[in-house]
Amino acid sequence: MIRTAWRALLVGLGIVGTLAMAAGAAPPPVKPDRLAVVFPPWWSRAHVTAAAASAGDIVGAGSAPFILILRGDGAGLDARSRRAGALLLLDPAAAGVCAPPVQEPRS
Repeated sequence: MIRTAWRALLVGLGIVGTLAMAAGAAPPPVKPDRLAVVFPPWWSRAHVTAAAASAGDIVGAGSAPFILILRGDGAGLDARSRRAGALLLLDPAAAGVCAPPVQEPRS
């Protein structure tokens, strides 16, 4: 029982450490009105979707169920995403496999 708890703690610390390193190395988004948003991987798909929708318009999904591409008012999209629980904000183009190309309607 104690070994399982220690393993879970180590895995959790590994995830948090990896996200912290990625946040430090990630380039800032080129367009502040469009973000690849990484939510906690332990959240359910419904929780991630609800949190993302509260921050902006969902225009795509990443390769993992906890990564979504959002579009919204550039002045506050990043702050709303963080308040909604985002762990990491990336430029969708720099996110690589996390953010496959999204077909947006032409204006």
